[in-house]
This record gives sequence, structure tokens and C-alpha cells, in this order.
Amino acid sequence: MSHTKTVLDLQATVTTRGTALRRALRYEWCHLHALRSTWILLGAIAVLSLVAGLTTPVGLAPGTAPSSWAIVTAFQMDAVSMQLPLSAFLLLPVATGPIATELTRGTARTTWLTLASRRTAFAAKLLVGGGLGAMTALGGTLLVALSAMSALAVSGKAQPNWDQTLSGLLGYTIFMTCWPVIAASIAALLRNRVAATLMLILWPLLGERIAGILLRLVPGVEALAGWLPFGAGRAALAASADTLPAADRALVEALVGSDLSSGAGTIVFIGFAMVLAVLGAWSYMAKDVR
Repeated sequence: MSHTKTVLDLQATVTTRGTALRRALRYEWCHLHALRSTWILLGAIAVLSLVAGLTTPVGLAPGTAPSSWAIVTAFQMDAVSMQLPLSAFLLLPVATGPIATELTRGTARTTWLTLASRRTAFAAKLLVGGGLGAMTALGGTLLVALSAMSALAVSGKAQPNWDQTLSGLLGYTIFMTCWPVIAASIAALLRNRVAATLMLILWPLLGERIAGILLRLVPGVEALAGWLPFGAGRAALAASADTLPAADRALVEALVGSDLSSGAGTIVFIGFAMVLAVLGAWSYMAKDVR
């Protein structure tokens, strides 16, 4: 009898946790869906994606096709040259807002009471944010591809080898899935939206470059410079660079700033996002709101 009761209690607990997570996901999605800023930023990404596709034929001779790397660059909104995809910059308010705003304004208590668990609330924020990042990457890519196909056909240019762009698309989707997780976790650690935003802009653009230079000056740890997280993320994004001529590939590798392969870079970046998620969850659950 006691064994049967234990099994039933375990099943009830699992069901309750699953139901709680589904409710939390619905709560976070409805909150994000209701914000006007979400739709403004997604609309801006959509417009930029269409423009990136429509301008693909510019500078091409009649009958020629754009390179696979040019298409990947359009997919990723010039991620390697800018050091981060433009879509990632645009998603920063949405990625950091749900946690930072609740913690600084004290409204997190309402969320915790509604969802009955800080762990569930934090997990839902990361899952919804990661899902939004992935949908943004895939939706933007679809718009780029459709507008590029149309523009190339109308202008009499040849179509590129679309198969060669898939590895770049995969790296971009993984990066954009991890990006809101990283942003939300840093917001939970710093508990300040402005500080989190500045960190996510300045560290990838400037901080890692300085850190890489310093690491290369220290004997015995030079190799660590290639394992810095956002350099690894750019290595994942540059998966299609092997289709470039040697001189152009060398320039891309210099902009990436990491010697890792695209596969290794992907693993490092995912691991970095997971570590930050654990630290962010600890901060979110351990500390009270202001």
C-alpha cells in the first residue's frame, strides 16, 4: 500500500511540475506578446531581412550568382564583421527586460506568487527567450531567402548554391537561441538592465579583444585566447567561410578572433550559455527583490 502511495505521489508531483511549467511558459509568452516593443523590434528585424535579400544582386554581373558567404552574411545580418548579429543587438531589450524589469521594480513577487516557484519562473523565461531567438533567426532567414530569390530572378542573376548556406544558418540559429539565455542570465546576475545591456555590447565588441591580447602575452595560456565565448560564437557563425578564397577567408578568420572550428565553437558557446544559465538561476532564486 505504501509503495503504491509513493508511486502515486511521484506521478502527481511530475504532473504538477509539468503543468506548472506549461502555465509558466504561457504566462511568459503572453507577457512578451503583449509588449508593443516586442513587435516593433521584430518588425525592424523583418524589414532589415527583406532589405538584405533585395540588395543581394547589387554589384553582380548579369548571369552571375552571389557567393554562398554573401548569402550567409545576409542571413546573419553581417554578424562576423559587426562581431554580433544586428538581430542580437535589436533583441537585447526583449531578452533582458523580463528579468531585469521585474527585479528592479519589485514586480517579481507577483510572478513568483502566480507561478508558485522561482525555479519554474526562471526556466520559463529562458525557454521562451531561447524560442524567440530561434524563431527570429529562422523567420529572418526565410525572409532573406525569399526576397533574395525574387530579386536575383528579376534582375537576371543566377541563384547561389543554397545548400552551402545551411551550415551558416545552423550556426546562426544556435547563436540566436543561446543569446536570450545569456542576456537573461546576465540580467539576473547584475539585476540592472542598463548594466546588463552595456556588458553584452561592450564585452563582445571590446572586452574580449583586450582579454585575448592580454592572454596571448602570458606564456602558457596563449591558447585560451581562442576559447573566449563570443569568439567561439563567431567561429560557429563563420561555418560557411571555408567556401571563400584564401585571402578572403583569412580576413574572416581575423574578424572571428578564434582558432576554433565551427563545431568546437558551437560547443563552447552552448556550454557558456549553460554555465551562465546556472549562475543566473542561482542569483534569481537566492536573492530577494529590491
